[in-house]
Amino acid sequence: MLIKPGTTNIVGNAADELARDPKGADKNYVPEIPEVLKSSALLNPQQKVTIEFIAPEQPGSYPYLCTFPGHWRIMNGILKVIK
Repeated sequence: MLIKPGTTNIVGNAADELARDPKGADKNYVPEIPEVLKSSALLNPQQKVTIEFIAPEQPGSYPYLCTFPGHWRIMNGILKVIK
């Protein structure tokens, strides 16, 4: 999922909370909060997905991460938007 800059811990912790929700898996562990900009369904190993979106207009470093509970701490990266 692609999220707003500076919100990795907020989104990651919210995703972890979904592990306690009986419908968390049905929600793909994607928290319904405004910090989330774009997300996909959960993928199994060896699966691929293409996400098409318009990059944010504001230049900056936009984190992306895996929201499966606990994964976000090591499965993450940065999308850099520049002019």
